[in-house]
Amino acid sequence: MLKGFWKILYPGLGVKRWVLALLLGLIMIMLAFMSVLLGVSEVVSPLRSFVAGLAGLRGTPLYLVLLLVVGLTLTMLAVERLMNSITVALAPRSTEKIVDSLYSFRYLHRGPKIVVIGGGTGMAMLLQGLKEYTSNLTAVVTVADDGGSSGRLRGDLSMPAPGDIRSCVVALADSELLGRLMQYRFSQGDGLAGHNFGNLFLGALTQMLGFQEAVKQFNNVLAIRGKVLPVTDQSVSLVATYDDDSVVRGESLIGKAGRAITRLEVDPADCQALPEVLDSIAKADAVVVGPGSLYTSLLPNLLVPGVQQAIRRCRGPRFFVCNIMTQQGETPGFSASRHLQVVNEHVGPGLFNYCVVNTENVAAELLEKYKIEGAEQVSVDSQQLQDMKVKVLRGNLLGSDQVAHHDSAAVARLLLTEIVKTSQRTTRWFDQFLLDAQLSASGKEKK
Repeated sequence: MLKGFWKILYPGLGVKRWVLALLLGLIMIMLAFMSVLLGVSEVVSPLRSFVAGLAGLRGTPLYLVLLLVVGLTLTMLAVERLMNSITVALAPRSTEKIVDSLYSFRYLHRGPKIVVIGGGTGMAMLLQGLKEYTSNLTAVVTVADDGGSSGRLRGDLSMPAPGDIRSCVVALADSELLGRLMQYRFSQGDGLAGHNFGNLFLGALTQMLGFQEAVKQFNNVLAIRGKVLPVTDQSVSLVATYDDDSVVRGESLIGKAGRAITRLEVDPADCQALPEVLDSIAKADAVVVGPGSLYTSLLPNLLVPGVQQAIRRCRGPRFFVCNIMTQQGETPGFSASRHLQVVNEHVGPGLFNYCVVNTENVAAELLEKYKIEGAEQVSVDSQQLQDMKVKVLRGNLLGSDQVAHHDSAAVARLLLTEIVKTSQRTTRWFDQFLLDAQLSASGKEKK
């Protein structure tokens, strides 16, 4: 450590002069206070005579004021220049990078601990909103996807599906360029077309390190706010039973059967949740499930043994975020309460104490487009939800895009406002106050 410290004396670093100036300024401030508080005139007498003589203040106490002013000025100047030298070395292209890092580490790191469970674009959307208020985020992601690039890698490399993990890591990343790179999909190339670069990257890491360590290092590479965890490190498949007792195996085929799903199972049924997943849920201030495809993104996580039991033990609020639109092949004609009822049928009632619903009407022209696809806006049957003993959180949560997706910022504000109200923390009240103030400010900006 001392050997490395002496590197500060290397020429050209632009640091030594300001370190010395800082020390001199602090010494001057210390001497001024010692003279006033301790009366040690014999200690500073030579310095007092010198300064007073130069300033023409001999015989007056004003030399102490001059000593203090010069010391403070020198100290502030030295600190500013020293920080500039360090900042240029660490972030030569932008001083905002180091400011963002400090903000993320100090403020966001003290935010509420939230576990988000799901998969697909809905989950990635929610994470983008939440990461502006806290970096204590754990995204628990399904690995049952068997279509597209993820499905091909599952078969070729015998690994769990990487696609939803990649999307969530990108959502929590600060680097826009790295995010775009990880989402890049090859359009040509024998055996390469259709593959996503992030999936290939995660596949390569898995071959080198194993799946669990690969996901951990993938989190580190993009320096995300929080962490993304697979619900299990085993390669699982989904098995759906329909109202005519027929059975379909495979996530990519379940929504194409054209029949009502009566039961969903994971295979193998005795797959194990990652211990880190269960530990994160146990320590969470809140757990959020959804939005996302009910049968292929949300339930697959809850059906992994141990997950729903851990959620029930969470002392904080447990939210179910309902989709804005129904989904052809999975939830045709479903109301908000029907979504929640399906969850209850699979894992038992009482898993959630909040249901988050959108009350903003989707534009008529957009509804027509969805109607062609066999989808409609989810109706909010508040009384039925209340009968299921959940508190209904309503809001205008519709995004401004040309699709009926959630507004990530609006959903995050709604969730965090309730989390602050119901927080069980007895310490760090000032952190709660700052978070509440930030939520209020961002809400006013939205209006």
